[in-house]
Amino acid sequence: MMTAERRRQILEVLATDARAEVPELAARFSVSESTIRRDLQVLSQDGAVERTRGGAVPASRFEPSFGEKETANRAQKVAIARAAAEMVQPGQTIFLDAGTSTLELARALRARPDVTVATNSIPIAVELAQRTRLVITGGQVKERTLALVGPLAERSIEQMHVDVAFLGMNGVSVGSGFTTPTWEEAATKLRMIAAARTAVVLADSSKLGAVSFARVAGLDEVDLLITDDGAPSAELDSLQAAGLRVMVASTSDGRAAATGPAREVA
Repeated sequence: MMTAERRRQILEVLATDARAEVPELAARFSVSESTIRRDLQVLSQDGAVERTRGGAVPASRFEPSFGEKETANRAQKVAIARAAAEMVQPGQTIFLDAGTSTLELARALRARPDVTVATNSIPIAVELAQRTRLVITGGQVKERTLALVGPLAERSIEQMHVDVAFLGMNGVSVGSGFTTPTWEEAATKLRMIAAARTAVVLADSSKLGAVSFARVAGLDEVDLLITDDGAPSAELDSLQAAGLRVMVASTSDGRAAATGPAREVA
């Protein structure tokens, strides 16, 4: 069995059993325990699992809180948001997914009364609460991300038709496409993509090459990825070769602002 296939099957085991021990995995795949430890280490670095004593659990059990994610890579997220805001045209209806990059986009659009915004994010709804053209989905509040998810959120989004959906993702990779920590959020994001004429993913450079627990969509199901200039050129080249359009937003030197124009990778 190839290494990539074994690691994919390890993720399937975790999806079913919620926990896996090194000796059990070694016996299951007929490899050494040291090989399994290397597999788990790589999957952990990719964000797909969380290592535990003697094994691993799905990364979704250790998803960072919204506050923790909001402070991480802030300058990159602001740059990405400003590049995304330039795409939004007067009179458009857009969907803002729950997330910290999309929250920065909401802030960038706060002075744009000519745009209708739909969202499943409590923080974004609060940020734009004074707008008269704000639509909020129903759904169950996910405690750590403050996203509205579940059947009610999904049904709400299925009734929408928007010009552009801006989505956050925890992982973007050639092999696994777009991924996120939980099945609930994956199902919600997939419906956002289906509801939009154009689907745009906002993901800072730390998300490129990473694989999270639940698959949302393939690279060919999203129209554009906006990331920052900290992204490795090799990773950008791989995504481009796979057919994904990529725009790179310029960040300033240490300040939470985008001082240069975004450039699109042809």
